[in-house]
Amino acid sequence: MLMLIKIAWRNIWRSRKRSLIILAAVGIGLWTGIFLMAFYTGMIEQRINAAISTELSHLQLHHPTFRNEYEIPYHLPQGREMLQKISKDARVKVATGRVVVKGMIASASGSSGITINGVMPAEEQRLTNLPGKIVEGNYFTPPKTNEIILSKKLLDKLNLSLNRKVILTFQDKDGNLASSAFRIVGIFKTINGPYDDSNVFVAIQDLDALAGIPGELNEISVLLQSSEMLELCQRDFIQLFPETKVESWMQLSPELGLTVSVGDQMVYIFMGIILLALAFGIVNTMMMAVLERTKEIGMLMALGMNKLKVFTMILLETFFLILAGCPGGLLAAFATLALTNRTGIDLSFYGQLYSSFGYSPIVHPVLKFQHLEIIMLLVLITALISALFPARMALRLKPAESLKK
Repeated sequence: MLMLIKIAWRNIWRSRKRSLIILAAVGIGLWTGIFLMAFYTGMIEQRINAAISTELSHLQLHHPTFRNEYEIPYHLPQGREMLQKISKDARVKVATGRVVVKGMIASASGSSGITINGVMPAEEQRLTNLPGKIVEGNYFTPPKTNEIILSKKLLDKLNLSLNRKVILTFQDKDGNLASSAFRIVGIFKTINGPYDDSNVFVAIQDLDALAGIPGELNEISVLLQSSEMLELCQRDFIQLFPETKVESWMQLSPELGLTVSVGDQMVYIFMGIILLALAFGIVNTMMMAVLERTKEIGMLMALGMNKLKVFTMILLETFFLILAGCPGGLLAAFATLALTNRTGIDLSFYGQLYSSFGYSPIVHPVLKFQHLEIIMLLVLITALISALFPARMALRLKPAESLKK
């Protein structure tokens, strides 16, 4: 076997130029596949992290009927007590209560349907870092009342500016229209355009009384110490608050959960396509090599080399040809990922395209260890499949006929 390995290794370098071309193709293909996989994974992870930290948190608790219509009467029973219990859990990083209503924002220039978020300023700052997203103006400044923070996108849409007043209108607990004037004190901007377009923030004490539920909550958002605790915490909270609907971020945003579930499948498909294209090129090269060495292979068989050894020799040659190109591809991929992960890839030249889907225009590629394992497995499978066809062709050769050529 050792002799066959030495012969196979020497054989792939007999046509040095052709072998180097195949090695380069394998390296570039592996580099491209790994980078595409890491880029797609990084983009999805950034979207998930942004959704958890800015929009959804890990868990949200509501009245079982609340999210059907977002109606005020469906608030959490004893919401403040629930919030205190949740905040004391060691697995919880921060939890906050909100009053969330659907309504209208109006100014002299127009109106728009929005979600009004009545927030606890201090807790909201720790949960979503809303002050860090303010690009102009200030965060809430108690004891001032009726302050509102809205997005740059909504500000431009309604032709507003700082310190202008807007009117918020919505239905209160009894189904009557409630409205009040709020002064714009801050303008925020996130990477999610649709979110910016449909959300405004006010202090909870300015909203709950207006809604007819003073001191109550209709939403509790929970940010955990680690995402790995999500399933266990969700089960525990369901048992602790049986009359409350406890939902994870994937349940709150099914489309985002679907993106995650199909993400791995997509990157493996990309990698499979690249390796399949490489396989065709390698099979073609090795079959040409076998045809060129017909007389040589026939002579080896005539001297006593059995078909199994011939098959093994060609198999090893193909394996070596593919595997020899892997180190270069892996090194290039790791070097590229180390650079781009640190600096990020700026895709802001696409304008608002990424923002309109909630993705950051700066992508930091991320390669997971399990992805690398799958890639190497796919490479080995590609090597095996590519080796079978030329090796099978070599078995069909007949010594007597081969020596005549």
